[in-house]
Order: sequence, then C-alpha cells, then structure tokens
Amino acid sequence: MPSTKQATKRLAKSSITRFRQQLETRRQEILNLYEHDLEVGKGSEDIEADDLVDRANDAYNREFMLSFSGGERERLREIEAALERLDDGSYGFCQPCGINIPQVRLKAVPWARYCIDCQERDEQGLLVDVD
Repeated sequence: MPSTKQATKRLAKSSITRFRQQLETRRQEILNLYEHDLEVGKGSEDIEADDLVDRANDAYNREFMLSFSGGERERLREIEAALERLDDGSYGFCQPCGINIPQVRLKAVPWARYCIDCQERDEQGLLVDVD
C-alpha cells in the first residue's frame, strides 16, 4: 500500500464505478469471444475433410483459435485481478512501489497494476514479481 502523501490519493467513487464498469464489460466481451471460439472449434471438428489439405487447414484453424484464446485468457486473469483490487481498495496503486497509477493510464489499461516506471522495469525483466 502507498507510503507517501503523494501516493495516498484514492480514486473518486465515480471513477471507481467507471473503471469497474469498463473491466466488467471487457470481461464479458472476452467470455463471449471464448464461447464463440468453442462453437467454431466444435463446428470445425464436425466437418469431414476429404483430402489432406483440408484436414491440415482445419487443424491450423483450430490451433489458431486456441492460441488466440490463450492471450484472451491471460487478459481475463488480469481483469479478474483488477476487480479484486477494486474490492480490496488497492486498485489504482502500483503494486511494487505503491504510488498512484495515473488515471490516464488506467483509462487506457484499466487492468494496469504497475506505474509506467515499474511496467518498463517489468518488461526489461528487472522487476521482481509481486504475485
């Protein structure tokens, strides 16, 4: 949790409500996409391919849909974690350093758990995971 006066500024209730709504909307979009991918995957298994090229094409399409869903599953985990932070009051604070994450960043990436500096360190492999 934040330790400096600058970092103790809490989000307004209206902002919290807006971010919760954004996160829940994005979560539902991902769940809908996942259900769609399942249906497409099931449908492509039912199609009987007569030649090797068609079978390879179907296998590639199924694999593509599954890999695409993998990224969305990770995003879903990030969204769920952000919703938990909203519930426990830690949303909007950088997990490693405790400073406020700018609202501009939260508007762009509502599931953000790092400030820009910590995000850059994480991408460089210099940030110890806080999970």
